[in-house]
Amino acid sequence: MPEKPSDPARPAIELRDVRASSGGYEILDGACAAFPEGLCSVVMGPAGSGKSTLLKVAAGLVPPDSGSVLYRGAELARFGRRDEAAFRAATGFVFQDGALWADQNILTNVTMPLRVHKAWLGPSAMAELARETLGALGYDEGMAFRPAELSAGEQKLVSIARAVIHEPQLVFMDDPTANLDEDAAERVYALIAKLRERRRTVVIVANSSELAYRFADRLGIIKGGRLVAFGSYEETVGTAEAALSGSIARLKARGERAAAPEREPRGVREPDAGAENSQAGDV
Repeated sequence: MPEKPSDPARPAIELRDVRASSGGYEILDGACAAFPEGLCSVVMGPAGSGKSTLLKVAAGLVPPDSGSVLYRGAELARFGRRDEAAFRAATGFVFQDGALWADQNILTNVTMPLRVHKAWLGPSAMAELARETLGALGYDEGMAFRPAELSAGEQKLVSIARAVIHEPQLVFMDDPTANLDEDAAERVYALIAKLRERRRTVVIVANSSELAYRFADRLGIIKGGRLVAFGSYEETVGTAEAALSGSIARLKARGERAAAPEREPRGVREPDAGAENSQAGDV
């Protein structure tokens, strides 16, 4: 496993000319992006543009048909078992649909990363961490329930808790505020703000202008399986209107953001009434 770089601007994850398909349909068509270490990158795009596949490829969950995915300069495809285990311990993934184990209760679902990567903690410590992590997200139901007994929003909160409970350095989030009410979405925003304060690398795909406005240190636009724009928030909003006119227009309507010192207040800003979640079923 490569050593952790000292340069925070160096990519934590880099995609080089990545192509991916499913069922004979090309989803990613030469996608290229470099997600910087310690920053929050948000990729926006319409339903079916390839956002979810992009995220899964970047996280090593879906192998590309061609091209390369690099973690801190090392190609994922060349990882051995030890490198793979270290990469998994350093990452967390929030699935769009939750992807919880249907035959396991909430406690078992949430503590799965701890049992794999921090087994020395013991059952009691793991249970307490699960309660704390779920509580911070506003989940106040019992941990003995099965996923089918929860609402879609509650399942999403459980999925988010599972992704961050082991304190990963790199967090991937697929539409993290989908199926959530405003209060629950605010708690997720508070979590993202906390991750940014701790200089975790966060990669989010969504179609929420509210989320992008608050948290995007880097903003990407995907269309037809290609990243047609990727750069600082200001650069992308200023140049990408033709690629994704609806979402970019909403971002432009918010006006310019303040400079870097705004980093913390952006995470606690009150949401606009028109904030939206992305459409379900994206690829």
